[in-house]
Amino acid sequence: MRSFVLKSFLFLLVLGVLAAGAFVAFPGLKYELYRKLPPKIRWNISYALTDKFVVGMVYFVERNNQLLLVRHTYQDKWSLPGGWVERNESFEESARRELREELDIKIDDFEVLEVDKVPRSGIINIAIRGRLKDKQVAIRDGEIYGYRFFDLHRLPEDVIYTHKPYIKRYLDARRPPRQLPVEEPAPPSPPERQSPVP
Repeated sequence: MRSFVLKSFLFLLVLGVLAAGAFVAFPGLKYELYRKLPPKIRWNISYALTDKFVVGMVYFVERNNQLLLVRHTYQDKWSLPGGWVERNESFEESARRELREELDIKIDDFEVLEVDKVPRSGIINIAIRGRLKDKQVAIRDGEIYGYRFFDLHRLPEDVIYTHKPYIKRYLDARRPPRQLPVEEPAPPSPPERQSPVP
């Protein structure tokens, strides 16, 4: 039995070395072989060899120039409402589901503001803006213990540090562009008078 296992191992090792040598000698060979595989196997290979990401979302929910912030039971600071995108959900579907599940609200004027890769992590965050459709907000999730609408120019200082850059970019984008002073052109000088030649 040991002999069979050893021979099988050596056979697979030699086969692997030969395959690696063939791929080095003929770089296009691996792509040719890949194209010949059935689509499902190609997809499984691509899925296994690519990076994986978790997609999170932060929501900018507006009401009368106010921004909704929440407090979670596991944090002592304000934050934007947020959640995770589930498999086969669009960004809009995910935002609507999360906000309904957590705060029993619906949003209109849905807009993707930015997509951002969190450094040194497998997380992609998407910032979403929407206008509150409902008049009432009701906490429906045990993770949230408070919420409040803040005037955009009077947001609290105690916001979690990961959401501060999103909020800053959001507020900067809402400000009208700064008008540069326009210099008035100087009036044309009157034509010089020539004295008559005697």
